[in-house]
Amino acid sequence: MSEHCSSLSRTVLLTELEAQWHREALEEAMHTEIRRTVGPFYHRESKPSLEDVFGLKIDDMWTIPGSGIWLWKLSGAPDPSDGGPLAHGNRPMKVRNTADIQIDAFIHQRYYPMIEALEFSGFFSRKRTLYATGLSIADRGGGINGKPNQTILPITSLAFELRIKETQGLSEEFRPFTDEPFLESIFGVQHSEGRFIRCALPAFNADQIWCKVDHIYSAETQYRGNRLVQHQQIHCIIEHEDPPKSVNISFWDKDIAIVSLFKQDYYIGLLCPIIVSKPSAKTFEVEYGSQTIAFVSCTTISPTNILASQLSVAYNNLGNLDYRRYAHRVYLDRCRADMINLALLVRVVAVSENMPYTKDSEILDRYALRVEDEKGTRDLTLWDKVGVQASQLLPGQLVLLDDLETHEEGGDVILNGSLEINTKFYNISAMTGIITSATLCKYTPLAQIPDAANRYCKARVVAATSAGNHMCDARDRLAATSLVHSICKRPIVFTDAPSDGSTSGKQLENPVDLYSFDCPSCGVANLDANTVESVFVLEFEIDDGTSSVCAHAAPAAANEIIGISPELFLHLPNTSEQQLALAKPVGQEFVLSLTSYCEPLSPETSLRIDAARPSSDLGVLSA
Repeated sequence: MSEHCSSLSRTVLLTELEAQWHREALEEAMHTEIRRTVGPFYHRESKPSLEDVFGLKIDDMWTIPGSGIWLWKLSGAPDPSDGGPLAHGNRPMKVRNTADIQIDAFIHQRYYPMIEALEFSGFFSRKRTLYATGLSIADRGGGINGKPNQTILPITSLAFELRIKETQGLSEEFRPFTDEPFLESIFGVQHSEGRFIRCALPAFNADQIWCKVDHIYSAETQYRGNRLVQHQQIHCIIEHEDPPKSVNISFWDKDIAIVSLFKQDYYIGLLCPIIVSKPSAKTFEVEYGSQTIAFVSCTTISPTNILASQLSVAYNNLGNLDYRRYAHRVYLDRCRADMINLALLVRVVAVSENMPYTKDSEILDRYALRVEDEKGTRDLTLWDKVGVQASQLLPGQLVLLDDLETHEEGGDVILNGSLEINTKFYNISAMTGIITSATLCKYTPLAQIPDAANRYCKARVVAATSAGNHMCDARDRLAATSLVHSICKRPIVFTDAPSDGSTSGKQLENPVDLYSFDCPSCGVANLDANTVESVFVLEFEIDDGTSSVCAHAAPAAANEIIGISPELFLHLPNTSEQQLALAKPVGQEFVLSLTSYCEPLSPETSLRIDAARPSSDLGVLSA
């Protein structure tokens, strides 16, 4: 970092995030890999799990005589791109033999109206492909020579694939069987010049939507009425409307399984969804219900388009500049209104206290963050959980913010982040993995630390002392700790504290039992005892042979240097043992993430240790 005054080289940043990337990529692959054969259902030892996703082809459909029960005969469906465009250089993609094994499947009664409807005449006899999960089998009897007649039980976690001639990589097997007539009669759309447009009113008399997946949110547990349920939501764009509009599709409990069949940029269609809000609303709200039938179109993007999207930014269907695939750094002076999926590498200038905002009788947490980079300064608003997490950030820290949006307010461009748009941030200054990288982390001599920068150094601890006069637990005989709110890690105050600050610097006997506290930062009064904790507030003198400096330590860094938690420190029985604990790191060498910064409204430079590891950990991977 010594070569970048307030930035971070792409190499160092990507190296630190590599482990997390691989974990998430592996998890994604585990949940999205499609099995294109029914062979696993016949394996005695390794049956498929309920989470497996299958791509299957309907070979036949019939009823059990005299019963009115419908069945499909299914086999593995070829990948739509098999035998299509060249995958790597001049090597064609392998055509997989998937149809050598078949299995019967009971059809769920939800799909019986499709079988009987005139609009779906021939739908199941055109090499129809479906994607399904949650599959299980049973012996329905009547097998030959005593062998079980394995049959897939009825399921609703499935989506029928709709194909169009323009789908890149469509195999020759499917090319004569595309679905333009069904798209027109069921959803009233047709594909033209890379997008779907409205062409007619749907002939099928039922509620329906056809939309493009924009973002898939993670499942969450929440209360629905008085019951604790699982909820997952997909945000989509209805691009054939003029202007295009947003739609949120909600899935509840067992219906969440079907979400694993969808990916970003897929088109999905729903017949008979539950309409929650009026279509005229700014964001259309629907739910996947007990009678809903799902369709999917798995379009692909050509490699040339992907490359182009990394070098330029295009408007999405709602008129926003979409930076999702943009590969270069964006500086604050380039921010303008209506940008989405924006990533920024910035330094924190200041973090506000909570400024709650009431919307539709709901109180939302709201925090303002002022950030800067080499090109400018901007204000950022973070909402709800993301804002609460960001309240722990400290001035001067280097932060990577991902998935931000912008809007214009009073002539100024305001950046916004929230859980709703999947905003994430990474505190680069506090990452211990970078400072223990022996090959990529370059250390700066203490004598060359600039006034406002983020640097790494290697130095020995000369002394550890209390960083000031703080309100703390009476067991802390050296004032080495402070009572803070566990949510924001900021100091708390007595309820109804005098404005002159006369209650600061107190050592309190059994504080959580005998006193009542407020958190000025979060705006929370009468804190629950479980949300009050002690953190170290220490100043360390460090020396690397070029200079000796004093630096405050962030709580996590102080814990690392001292080697014990504040709670264990408070349980030490006397002053002597607490003094020995503070003296333990003296003489030891650490690698440190140092932040030099100016406090808001102060011209003086401060120095803080944001992360620390023993120098013996150099080259050791850190979680």
